[in-house]
Amino acid sequence: EDATDGPASSIEGGNNNTSVTDTNEKTVQKQLASNPPPAALPTGWYLKPSQINAPGNYYYFNQDTGECCWDLPASASSTSAAEAVSQESLNATALAAAAAVKSILKRAEPTAAETNTTFTTKSSADTNSTVAKSSSRKKQKTDDREKHREKHHSSSSSSPKEVRVLHILKKHKDSRRPASWRNPKITDTKQKAISDLHELLSILSESSSNPKELRATFEELAKTESDCSSAKRGGDLGFFGRKKMQPAFEKASFGLRVGELTRDVVDTSSGVHIILRLA
Repeated sequence: EDATDGPASSIEGGNNNTSVTDTNEKTVQKQLASNPPPAALPTGWYLKPSQINAPGNYYYFNQDTGECCWDLPASASSTSAAEAVSQESLNATALAAAAAVKSILKRAEPTAAETNTTFTTKSSADTNSTVAKSSSRKKQKTDDREKHREKHHSSSSSSPKEVRVLHILKKHKDSRRPASWRNPKITDTKQKAISDLHELLSILSESSSNPKELRATFEELAKTESDCSSAKRGGDLGFFGRKKMQPAFEKASFGLRVGELTRDVVDTSSGVHIILRLA
């Protein structure tokens, strides 16, 4: 700002309030009406047009003290600044509150990943439940059929159409296929295989008076000692009719009573066996 058209000129035109013409006052009023000041001026202060600068430039004049200045008086600036700070504080508070509400709502709503995880978990649980129920129903149906067949065969004549047995097979080097899941190359003699089965018969004879215990013991021995693939099922061959097995094995199986164990080994081209009839 140029000092020549500053406060000194203002003082020159403002030390005596009567030096301001009525026309200038009306001009000031019009200017204030069209462009009001940002904040109320302190008591005694007025906005006046500059006599030196081009039209449209104004300065502040205090009629009580004769003070004049280009900038907004300090008290008005403080008030304006305080109002600005107050408004800014309110705005900041409003923004913070809005952000807090948004954060709470965001936490309350499940994310897409959580929704997908929940849906996937629920779908997986439903699928597993359905599979488990289906498997359970199939197993129940199988068990029911087996029980029905066992009941039928146990109450039938001494010459049933089908029997169900457990067996333990011991292969030897002269067997039709001298290999098994237990040993890829079997070199034991037939006599050794027979001797092994006699030892197993001796163990089983201790449970012969208790049918359930006998079956449980037989199944456990079959799982570790049998060279047949049925070992994983405890030696269970399921139901079979006549002419489905080798003659010696068929004869021995159909010749047993339900719950009876062979007293000696049964010799076939596959190897030597001991048999327990279930139905």
